Amino acid sequence: MSKSLATWFTPSLQTISRSAGRSAVAAAAYRACVKLIDQTTGLIHDYTRKKGHVETLLIGADDISELWNKAEAAENRKNSTVARELMLPLPDEWTNDERRECVRDIAQHLRNTYGVAVSGSIHAPNKHHRNNHVHMMFTTRAVDEFGQFGKKTRILDDMKTGEVSKLREAICKIVNDHAEKVGSDFYVYSGKFVDIDPTHIPTKHIPIQAGKEYRAAITKQNTQVKIHRANVATHEKKAELLKAELSNASNLKIPESTPAPDVPKSVDMEKVEATPPAELEIPFKRKKIPHACEIAYQKHQDTLKKARDLKVVEEKWKANYDALLAHEPTRTQRLFAKIGLGAEKIERYDLKLAQATKALSAIEHKRTIYKKTLGDNNLLSLVEQYNEIISHNAKISEAEAQIKIAHAAKLERERELKEEQARQSFEPYRDWTVGLDPTKEDNYWSKYIEFGR
Repeated sequence: MSKSLATWFTPSLQTISRSAGRSAVAAAAYRACVKLIDQTTGLIHDYTRKKGHVETLLIGADDISELWNKAEAAENRKNSTVARELMLPLPDEWTNDERRECVRDIAQHLRNTYGVAVSGSIHAPNKHHRNNHVHMMFTTRAVDEFGQFGKKTRILDDMKTGEVSKLREAICKIVNDHAEKVGSDFYVYSGKFVDIDPTHIPTKHIPIQAGKEYRAAITKQNTQVKIHRANVATHEKKAELLKAELSNASNLKIPESTPAPDVPKSVDMEKVEATPPAELEIPFKRKKIPHACEIAYQKHQDTLKKARDLKVVEEKWKANYDALLAHEPTRTQRLFAKIGLGAEKIERYDLKLAQATKALSAIEHKRTIYKKTLGDNNLLSLVEQYNEIISHNAKISEAEAQIKIAHAAKLERERELKEEQARQSFEPYRDWTVGLDPTKEDNYWSKYIEFGR
């Protein structure tokens, strides 16, 4: 059975780091759609109402809360990388059991190769029954059979080691083995798709922190690429059919015939040669994004994300602060605490209130910094220039796609005309006057031949 290249299989590997304001506990709760308490910060991450979760598999651990709280506790630096995440598309035509077994084998490979603990959360497809995928979070440290965290697995930190490429190859092998087992008609490839299919046109990746305008521009560009892919595939099929027709025609024996002298073999028609696919002229050129604009845009997007995350954290600390004030100890309770009655309870309350006050003060300080950054006129000017260039280039891409489609249609029309000319040139001339006597008036056809009708 002939198998096709699965261009939808584009796995990605990323890190979850404190320097980006992220938490392994929060990420695990979101992906597994559960409620987890971060024992480091005391924050509650409740995603039990989130839809789309199928199941979560644990390899090298028994409890998801314990696993990721230990992962957070194992790191001391404020910019530590606390987890890695592997996002894998899964075949839509497979059953839940078939997808689960494939995910389990990949997680077990991570465990056997790097000694890490893995939690793989399988998510359901969208309303169009597409985009089955799994989020595989795994620790940055080796975890033994007793759940103790060991050394960092730094081999995956550096792309120069080639370990990431080896991991990708291993994952593709596992997926292909499962595809062979269930009888699927596709295969996945760990390298560049253009190595297999020279006509493949890649789409552009949209970062998770991309802004609305940038996301819309790239989505539009990717849509044009997909349309062009379909057009290329259609023309390739037509070319194959044409080759088959020409091959069959060359094998046919043409009967010999003697055309009348000085008689044209076909209708007098000007020969049209097909226009070669030369470089297509486009009235406008792409603009290159200045490095300063890229840095400014990324800084602006990062600040927006941090501001959104800060607002969520602030709401939680504000709720905690309000709850503490609602249960503030009375004056009598404090008097009794001075003589040792209920002193521990008062001390715990004062400590929690001080922590909440300090956290809210730090949040206010960060908000002031973010507001100043987002209001910087120079930064906003560079971001506006960045968005204008992105929009301009998206329009150029759309124009290129339209021009190529029109050019392809023109070549198709020229090919059909040339084919018609070739068919006429092979048709032998037929003399309709043979067997007729023009001197006889009773001959019906002689009248029309005489008057040239």
